[in-house]
Amino acid sequence: MQRFSQMSKKDLQLEIEHLTRKIEEAELKGMDHELPVLEQKRNIARSFLIDPAAIQSDCWYTVEGQNTHFYVEYVNGIMAWGTRENSPVKVAIPLALLAKKISKS
Repeated sequence: MQRFSQMSKKDLQLEIEHLTRKIEEAELKGMDHELPVLEQKRNIARSFLIDPAAIQSDCWYTVEGQNTHFYVEYVNGIMAWGTRENSPVKVAIPLALLAKKISKS
């Protein structure tokens, strides 16, 4: 299998569709243990379709699929580094999970 970083946009989109089908199959078959791995792979693939320059540092973002916010300190490749709301621990999340920039006082 080719690395996501070496795939064209079209190949990435096809891989995302393939992973989405695998996620749906795993859900139907009750294979819950496979879901986090497949979802993470899909999020990483989706992140390669995002221009890292479009993500602003020192800003808050909503996190897709989660009821939380994320403060982006900096972007390195396809990962945003920063902290989750109410946590001092620095973590990295795939760019694809940054849903929307928000203003926070």
